[in-house]
This record gives sequence, C-alpha cells and structure tokens, in this order.
Amino acid sequence: MNELSIYQDKILILAAENKKSIAIQDFNRSYEMKNPMCGDEVKVRIKLLNNQIDDISAIVRGCALCEASAGLTVKLFKKSEMPNSNFIEEFLNWLEYKNQNLSNSLPQEINIFTPIRDIKNRHKCITMPFEATIKSIKEDI
Repeated sequence: MNELSIYQDKILILAAENKKSIAIQDFNRSYEMKNPMCGDEVKVRIKLLNNQIDDISAIVRGCALCEASAGLTVKLFKKSEMPNSNFIEEFLNWLEYKNQNLSNSLPQEINIFTPIRDIKNRHKCITMPFEATIKSIKEDI
C-alpha cells in the first residue's frame, strides 16, 4: 500500500468538514496534544453536563488523517455518553494487530481507518484526537 492510498474519499471528506469547524467557547474540559514526530497538533474542548458530552470541538493543525480523526471524534462524541475507559487501548490494539476485529465496544465508524493499520508511523495521527478527548475527561471516567 502506498502513502497516497490512505487518503480515501471518506477520510478527505471528514477532514474537510472538520477543517471548517470552530472551537467551542463554552467548555469545562480541554486538552492539547502535539505529535513531536510529525508536528500535528490537536486542541479538544468539551462541555460536560451530567456525565455526558454535550458539546465538543477538536481543532487540528496537521495532516488530513489527524483532521479526519478529529472530525470523527466530534461526530461520535457530541451529544453522547463519555467513551469507556478502555477506548484508547482497544483502538490501539485494533490498529496494531491486523488480524484483530474491531471490538464491539468501539464504534463501527472507526473502520474508516482500516488502510492506516499497515502504516504504523501514522497511527498517532489518527489516535491523537481520541486520546486528547479521553485525557480531557479522564478524571470523570
């Protein structure tokens, strides 16, 4: 698989949608992460109400994969329950072990990143927005 084949239409659409997003101003949790290997940066802001994510934004300065992942993070978690405490571990295991199916506790939409499973140096690009989200609410999980 070559590097360009990872930029499928669905990934590019998610990235383009998130690029237009604006950081929420009314938030009570936030977290920023940087990937020192490639320079990607993500800033997640979350409005938690009654142990649910009422609103979320994930602003990225980085590659299309990170931008797409941020867009998926927002789509999956806005107006939803908080992710389970094993979310990142299960996501990383799915990425790392190609013979492993997506866990039932992970959203099926993550399958969009199947082509990236072969490219280990891009895993951080797609996990970072999810990690920042989990870290911003960690004390409540």
